[in-house]
Amino acid sequence: MLVLKDYALRTRIFRTAGPAMVEMIMYMVIGLVDVAVVGRLGAAPLAAVGLGAEVFFSIILFLEALAIGSAILVAQAKGAGRMEDASKVAGHTFLLSIILGVVVALLGVRFAPDILGLFSVETAVYTQALDYLLITFIISPLALGLYMAHSVFRGLGRTDIPMIIALVVNVVNVIGDFILVYGLWGFPRMEVAGAALATSLAHVVGFILAMVFLFRGNSGLRVNLAAIFKVNLSTYRGIFQLGIPSLAEQLFYTLANLASLFLIAYMGTLAFAAHELAITVESVSYMPGFGIAVAATALVGHAVGARDEVALQKAARGSMEFALLFMGIFTLLFALLPYQIAAIFTNDPDIIGLSGLLIRIAAIEQLGIALSSGIGGILKGAGDTRTPMVISTAYFWVYRLPLMYLFIRVFGFPITYVWLIFVSDWLLRALTFAVVYRRKKWLKRALPEGTVDQL
Repeated sequence: MLVLKDYALRTRIFRTAGPAMVEMIMYMVIGLVDVAVVGRLGAAPLAAVGLGAEVFFSIILFLEALAIGSAILVAQAKGAGRMEDASKVAGHTFLLSIILGVVVALLGVRFAPDILGLFSVETAVYTQALDYLLITFIISPLALGLYMAHSVFRGLGRTDIPMIIALVVNVVNVIGDFILVYGLWGFPRMEVAGAALATSLAHVVGFILAMVFLFRGNSGLRVNLAAIFKVNLSTYRGIFQLGIPSLAEQLFYTLANLASLFLIAYMGTLAFAAHELAITVESVSYMPGFGIAVAATALVGHAVGARDEVALQKAARGSMEFALLFMGIFTLLFALLPYQIAAIFTNDPDIIGLSGLLIRIAAIEQLGIALSSGIGGILKGAGDTRTPMVISTAYFWVYRLPLMYLFIRVFGFPITYVWLIFVSDWLLRALTFAVVYRRKKWLKRALPEGTVDQL
């Protein structure tokens, strides 16, 4: 029987997951707009923006993963009715984000040339990607502060707040892209640097809005600026205990992603550009899975805090059903309209032909992504951040990367074969998550006094 037949549960999941989906789609639209605007300039600018954005956002999102600990603590505190504790976690998270962001800015500007030097790209791609990174690294404290604040709001279940902020950020970025990349209305034509500046300005605006919600009490909690500097070690200990496994997961993901880019760069500019375009398109499909994972983490966390086993079980089942439903839609879109989708972002027929084929291959892995994301969110909401880290890391480093090396460097297979590796990775990963879910050990640890017969 489908749990989603329960109207009240369906409404709660959708009200939490819906805004989270819109939020992340809006942030991905930033990348899509950058690709669409810069893609008209040629393959080298397109590859440069793709590479620069991959490096910058990989670092920011790696550190933002630490705030998973904050989201879980906030969710469980809200479920238990301890809003003062939730506010304390939010304040400590804000201070942590600024400190880490300053470190990223200083090191990023200093070592940007060395980071890009690791990739075997053409000189034109390297030069323009460096311009992109030198601009975006400067706003690292604000970008990290923005994304970590979003985690706090998600833990509260107030996913509408990050959605509103994301909409504003997206509008600023779209306007900035067209003005600065092409030099409209008297502004200089900055091309790739213009895309970087537009993205940076948009994130500055987003940070300001996030701070308004955080410090003025509009989110349901109020952070006291003076209290932020009264460090409570037990609060940081809780954030790190839950956040470090997610941080490690993101670290290994980031390194694996960079290693993947390093290998794909050997395949030439066309293959690299087609891969980046297809990845950008597919990243939109990740957003429903991400939204469901956010809802699962928040609702399961609230249930754990309230010690409500029935609510926990319903939230878990409902989240998985929602994930499969939404990701199934993208399966159809990618299978039926891959070349039409690719043509939205570039007019280069070679890139359209190759990236369209990659998008069609991506249709096969959507349901695997749905299950992996949904169950991962459930486990994290229950306080188990270690298991998702182990599963994800193992499949990236023991399965995906070794096969990519063999296919690219040893056998010289084309990029389509590499994407078939991605498909098999996600399907096997989903199977592993399903086995963990059915064994129910995570539920026994979260609610040791409860029963597990209904799962």
